[in-house]
Amino acid sequence: MEQNNPTAKQVEESEDIVAKARANKKTIIYGLITAFVILIGVMIWLLVSQAGSRKADELVAKADAAMVDSVATDLYAKAAQAGYKSGNRAAAEAGIRLYRDGKYEEAIKYLDDASLDDNIAAAGVYTLKGDCYVNLEQYDQAIKCYNKAISKADENPEIVPFVLIKEANIYRAQKNFAAEAKCYKTIIDEYPQYVLSTRTDIKKYYERAVASQAE
Repeated sequence: MEQNNPTAKQVEESEDIVAKARANKKTIIYGLITAFVILIGVMIWLLVSQAGSRKADELVAKADAAMVDSVATDLYAKAAQAGYKSGNRAAAEAGIRLYRDGKYEEAIKYLDDASLDDNIAAAGVYTLKGDCYVNLEQYDQAIKCYNKAISKADENPEIVPFVLIKEANIYRAQKNFAAEAKCYKTIIDEYPQYVLSTRTDIKKYYERAVASQAE
């Protein structure tokens, strides 16, 4: 029986095919490993994210139910470190309670970490930060916070006039009567309903500021 021995060329072609197959196999394996690593990374990120969010949620729930203020403040502070949506709310809550305790510098640190999506809530945070700076007698920083609060409030008829009065009080303390008058004039011109509804005599304070400029 005649045997067909492969030629040198056939042997080379065969070896070349095997080499390519091995190379492709390695490429496929590396591709699968890479995809697997990415998948595991995504799964770990999701699990950690969910776990962190649950941790923050649980701490906030405990803080909300706490009957002792110091305990609630401590729980909110711990929840704030966990981050996520609940953590941001916890940071704001911790800041509020620390402000009430007269711990203004600590309150500012937590309020700085309170990233809130709701504009009204964000305006409240900036207003409280401004109040903290007022108590620390850092008036320029307070004005910056109040301006950010006004910007976030987006012409809210209750918040904006309220914050403008706070600014006016600072300007009066600094003897910047022109800036004080401007605050009251803005309220009178743009928020007449507030002028009618508030117990504060806005027009009286505006006239006082104008008179102080002439002195």
